[in-house]
Amino acid sequence: MRNVADPANTTYKNETYFNKARQLKKGEISVSRLSGWYVSRDEQLQGAETPLEAVQGTPYRGVIRFAAPVYKGQEFQGVVVLSLDHRHLMEFTQHISPTSERYVVFPSYASGNYAFMFDDEGWIITHPKYWDIRGFDPDGRLVPPYSKETTLDTVRAGRIPFNLFSAGFIHKNYPAVAEAVRLGKSGVVDIANVGGSRKIMAYAPIFYDQGDFSQFGIFGGITIGAEVDNFHQPALATAGLIRKEITNYLRESWFVISVTVLFVIMVAYQLSSSIVGPLLSLTEGTRAMARGNLETRVEVSSYDEVGVLADSFNRMANDLSRRQLRLLKTLQALRRSRQEIIRERNFKHTVVENIETGILTFDENCYVTSSNGPACRILGITQPETATPWQELLHAWPEFYAGLEHAFTTADSKSWGEYVTLERDDRKLTYRLSLFPLSFRRQAGWLLTVEDLTERVNMREQMSRMDRLASLGRMSAGIAHEIRNPLTGVSLLLDELHDRLIGKEPDQLLIQKALGEIERLEGLVGELLHFSTVSKPCLVAADLTSVVDDSVFLVRKQCERQQIEIIQHYAADLPLLQLDADRLKQVFLNLFSNAIDAMPEGGQLQISVSCSEKNVQVVVADNGCGIESGKLDLIFEPFYTSKGGDGTGLGLSISHNIVSDHGGSIKAVSTIGQGTRITLSLPIEKNA
Repeated sequence: MRNVADPANTTYKNETYFNKARQLKKGEISVSRLSGWYVSRDEQLQGAETPLEAVQGTPYRGVIRFAAPVYKGQEFQGVVVLSLDHRHLMEFTQHISPTSERYVVFPSYASGNYAFMFDDEGWIITHPKYWDIRGFDPDGRLVPPYSKETTLDTVRAGRIPFNLFSAGFIHKNYPAVAEAVRLGKSGVVDIANVGGSRKIMAYAPIFYDQGDFSQFGIFGGITIGAEVDNFHQPALATAGLIRKEITNYLRESWFVISVTVLFVIMVAYQLSSSIVGPLLSLTEGTRAMARGNLETRVEVSSYDEVGVLADSFNRMANDLSRRQLRLLKTLQALRRSRQEIIRERNFKHTVVENIETGILTFDENCYVTSSNGPACRILGITQPETATPWQELLHAWPEFYAGLEHAFTTADSKSWGEYVTLERDDRKLTYRLSLFPLSFRRQAGWLLTVEDLTERVNMREQMSRMDRLASLGRMSAGIAHEIRNPLTGVSLLLDELHDRLIGKEPDQLLIQKALGEIERLEGLVGELLHFSTVSKPCLVAADLTSVVDDSVFLVRKQCERQQIEIIQHYAADLPLLQLDADRLKQVFLNLFSNAIDAMPEGGQLQISVSCSEKNVQVVVADNGCGIESGKLDLIFEPFYTSKGGDGTGLGLSISHNIVSDHGGSIKAVSTIGQGTRITLSLPIEKNA
């Protein structure tokens, strides 16, 4: 009652036939390789000189197991095992001899006249020398094969099972025979065994594809060898008989040949005059035609077979001439068609590859079959070599899925188009997708066009903003100009009234508050005039980090009072830029002031300057209250402020105009409760 599901409980301590069989379906069979206890040379010989004399030696004990699952209905019940004793396997090769005796009780290994069998892995499984047969040690481990690395002590102990794939150092044909049998081939090779006996060995595969032998479709191979000297003895005897018979045959044949030669000479002389001449003419005509002269004709006056042949030759020449003319005309037409096709192909290729619109074609199964260069550039894809599902090709653009799935399910004979807006790397991108059914030569499928409208949309938005700002600037200049003069008069009058009310402190206090509000109103008017004034920046070569440091110096005391930590990081080797330091300092002071206002209870103000291939970037980040996503697009608009009555809403708008005058850009990213990040980018090329 051993549990053979555990290989350690099997007879040879490592057999897996039960586990392999339980995984099979009903009716399938698992066939194992040979399993048995290894028999060393000393164990077989028991003091005898050769295996033939070792009658009392230890026999090889092993089996090949055939296992199949047993089911009751669909329920697995167990495994039935039929084991083939190795002695029965030995019967196939043990009694065979290639000599005249044909059959023996036990083959002589020393003579080299014996047969053996090996499996699909190259292991010998039947052999007169039991120590050549694969086997396991008492711990259930497979004894390693005899190889070039086998130690001398192991060889002397006779622990050298034979694997043909490891026996190339004995003779190169051993692994060659094993490989040929794996390929299902049979043949004959010269070989030498371990004992040094030179043999001629024939081999053939044993086809079988069940169980462990399914990989190569063979159970293994079987060989039979004969010592070279014994092999040649029948051939030498046969050669003697052949030489004797040939001598008698030649003696009798000489007479017949002599008579035949004389008869042939007479007949040839008679036929030469009527056959050779016309045949020579035909030969010469054939050679002329082979050289390209299709006008060649042969004149023969006889009406025998040669005459018929000549007439057929002439008709063939006429047919070839006519066909040559037709082929020349056809070739000319094909050349003209090819040139037209090439011109049309080049024209279409030039048009498709040089337009700015990306084009993809789909078959009736919505697989992408082709894409032009602009499509690969816009979408960042590669030209598909085979039809590819569109979801796989456009996996980086999930924003397209909904529209395309709707288009493929609804588009029949009508076109479809849609604008898609998405964000990539903090950029807002706009694409226009259009789907058209293919109608060329009744071909089923669709054509998709992809246009990158980002720059166009951004330019349109920028122009619209510039128009609004220009109108607002003109209006602001007019209003500021009209308000400033009355404000100045009112301020002077209130100041005079303040001086006349000496001794009336409550009234003077009211007038002081009124003067304060008028002063604040004059400041707002001044900012409006500054906003509406279009002034060209005065650009000079300067170090951007010095401008940033000067701006930080002006707000450092205020940051210390509010317990705000300033963290600065500047990249090395920053280039000099053409810039207006005073106007940029106004930008940085606006950004720092907004960040400080966003952190009333302290925090971190991070300022970093970095350089890319085309731009120098300044990042101002705080960990303050943040800005709502719906209001983030409005912060650069004039008069928008989140500070209530404490702000004019012109600081960031003026900063945006100053950065734009430098040819740069300014963007904001914010998260409520985590802070705001402002990125200012100035181009290097323009400032170089």
